Amino acid sequence: MALLTLVGLLVVAGLVWYFMIFPAVSRSQPTEVEITKGESARAVAQTLKDAGLIRSSRMFVWYAALRGWTHSLEAGYYLIPANVSLEEIAYLIATGIAHNDVAVLIPEGYNIWQIDERLADFKLVERGQFAKTYYLREGHLFPDTYRFRKGGTMAEIEQKMEDNFNVRNVVLLGPLSESARERIITIASIIEKESLRGRDMNLVAGVIENRVRIGMPLQIDATVSYGSCLRKFLASSPAGGPVSNCFVNLEPVGKEIHIDSAFNSYTRKGFPPRPISNPGAEALNAVLNPKGDYLYYLSSRDGRQMFFAKTGAEHVANRRKYLGL
Repeated sequence: MALLTLVGLLVVAGLVWYFMIFPAVSRSQPTEVEITKGESARAVAQTLKDAGLIRSSRMFVWYAALRGWTHSLEAGYYLIPANVSLEEIAYLIATGIAHNDVAVLIPEGYNIWQIDERLADFKLVERGQFAKTYYLREGHLFPDTYRFRKGGTMAEIEQKMEDNFNVRNVVLLGPLSESARERIITIASIIEKESLRGRDMNLVAGVIENRVRIGMPLQIDATVSYGSCLRKFLASSPAGGPVSNCFVNLEPVGKEIHIDSAFNSYTRKGFPPRPISNPGAEALNAVLNPKGDYLYYLSSRDGRQMFFAKTGAEHVANRRKYLGL
């Protein structure tokens, strides 16, 4: 009996050694796999097994638990070298050493040109090309911290951001019609460019709703600047030619407000035809919860405070008091 037990233990030890040490298959090239954020060790193991990198998903889960790595397997794209063992793969993913991606933060309220610049800074795209290709998807590229694959395509980057938008906002926007969704996204995109965080967002949402309700032009500089940028950008983007990004915050509006365009909220009532930035969850929530009966607002010179008014006279008084105008 003792001999049989010993033999059994030796067989088990041999199998463990076999699964742990020997590569699943012989390869000449590295293999790329993606571990998504929030995946369990079991899901990671299945991904690796499906990619042919390990023989046993159970063995991977057991080994990760033995090493205390169950909750430290890092998300991202990995380029797993050829002919490595299960224990080596577990170490690579637990430490993130084999990452084949770049972490990129896209802040709330970034527009397409700002996103393009950020991606180009990380050498993920050629400057201007992402904006040229996807400017019509403005508003649907959800602000977040992303891990993008080195050598990936622009289409992969755009799809990942848009998929994230849809997943993160399914409860908030899912039940609405397409036109209602676009209206909310457009208002939220304006709020991102016009207001501080928190309560001010709800109040600015209220101003926008109140103006539209009574047929008053929005008269928001940010939409005018965006329209000016878009016109210049498209003019600088011939097929196959060089592309120049535009920076909305540097775009003068003094003369532009007198030039009629679809984005000129001084000459046209209602909303611009498309969003002017990519809003985050807080701005989208503010649109669904507008507050106040104000029609006017302005920001302090340092941008840290906003002042609201119900009448034109009150607004003029605020301009004189807080801006000296």
